[in-house]
Amino acid sequence: MFEFGPILRTLWRNKTGALLIMLQTALTLAIVVNAAFIITQRQAKIDRPTGVDEANTFTLSVIPIQAGDKHYADVERDMIALNQLPDVVSASIVNSAPLSSSGSTNTMRAEDNKPGIGEVESNVFNTDQRGLDTFGLKLLAGRNFTANDMTVTSSLDGKTPTVCIVTRQLANKLFGKGVDPIGKLVTPGVQVIGVASDTIGAYPNSDIAGDVVLVPQFYTNFNLRYLIRVKPGQLDAMMKKVPDVLNNLDNQRVITSVRSLLSYKRSAYRSDQATISMLSVTMVLISLVTGLGIVGLTLLWVNQRRKQIGTRRALGATKLMVVRYFLVENGIIIGAGIVLGCALALFANHLMVQHYQMKALEVGYLAGGVVAVWLLGLLAALMPAWRAAQVSPSLATRSV
Repeated sequence: MFEFGPILRTLWRNKTGALLIMLQTALTLAIVVNAAFIITQRQAKIDRPTGVDEANTFTLSVIPIQAGDKHYADVERDMIALNQLPDVVSASIVNSAPLSSSGSTNTMRAEDNKPGIGEVESNVFNTDQRGLDTFGLKLLAGRNFTANDMTVTSSLDGKTPTVCIVTRQLANKLFGKGVDPIGKLVTPGVQVIGVASDTIGAYPNSDIAGDVVLVPQFYTNFNLRYLIRVKPGQLDAMMKKVPDVLNNLDNQRVITSVRSLLSYKRSAYRSDQATISMLSVTMVLISLVTGLGIVGLTLLWVNQRRKQIGTRRALGATKLMVVRYFLVENGIIIGAGIVLGCALALFANHLMVQHYQMKALEVGYLAGGVVAVWLLGLLAALMPAWRAAQVSPSLATRSV
C-alpha cells in the first residue's frame, strides 16, 4: 500500500511548489492538446487533394505592348503552337490561376429555385475546350466543351456563355446529391453540359473551395493568362522554353508572371505552415519547461529530505520503495494538474469554436494529451527519484 497520508501531508507543507507544478501541468495540457488539434486540422487542409496537376502545371500572363482589345485568333494561334510542343500535355486560356487565392466568383442557383433559395457562391474559371485536360480534371458525366461553345466578348457587351461544366461538389449543392445535373439550367440561363472531378479552385482557404464552374468564355479586354500542363519532370525546362516560343510567334508583347501552381500552393498555405511551425515549437518549449520544472522541484525536495530518506533506508526501505515514493508524490501533483488541464483545454476550445469557427475538440486528442503529459511528468521525476534512492542509510545517524 502506498503511504498516501504522509505524501499528502508533505505536499501540504510544500504547497507552493506543488501548486506551481500543478498549474504548469494544467497549462501544458491545455496548450498541447489544442495546439495538436489545430496542427492536425491545418495539415489536413494542406494535404487535401487539389484536384489539379499542380506538380506539372504553370501559368503565365501575356501583356501586349500596344493597348487595345486582344484578338482571339491570336490566342488560338498561340494555343495551337503550345499544344504541338512535345513536352506539353495541354495548354489553354484561363482567367485566373488555380490555387492563387485570386479569381472570379459568381452566385449560382438552379433555375427551378426561386431567387435567394439554394444559391451557391462559386469560383468561375473562363477557359476553352482544352481547359478540362489542362486542369487535369476528369469528365464524370456529360460532354466537354467544343470550339463552337466558345463565347468571345468584352465586359462591356454583357454577352454570356450558354453552357458550363461544374464540379461534382457544386452539382450536389445546386441540384442535390444523386441528381443528374446534365441538361439542367443554372442562372443566368446557362445549361450544365458536364460534371467534372472536384478541384478546390483558386481559393484554397475559402468556404467556396471546391465549388467550381468552368465556362467557355474569352474576354477581349481582360488580362490574358495561359495555363500550361507539361509532362512529369519537364516543368522547369518548359517554364523557360514556353515564353521564348510565344515571343517568336509575336514579339510585340511581354510574357510575365511565369509561375508554377506549386508556388501558388505554397503561398496559399504559407500562413498555415507558419501556424504549424509556431505551434510545434510552442509545444516543444512548454513541454521542456514543464519537464525541467518537475525535475527541479523534485531535486529540491530530495535535497531537503536527505536525512528523512536516510532514516527510511535505515529502517529497511529499499531503493525501489524510495523511487516509488517520489513517483507517487509527483503523480498526485500531475494528476491534479491534468484534471484542471482538461477543463482548461475544453474551455479554450469552446472559445475558439465560438469566435474562430474551429471544430470542437475530439476526445481522442484530449486522451492522447493526458497520456503524454502524464508520461512527461513521470519521466521527468524518474531521475531525481533515482538520485534519492542512492542516499545512504548512514545519513540517519548524522546531525543536521
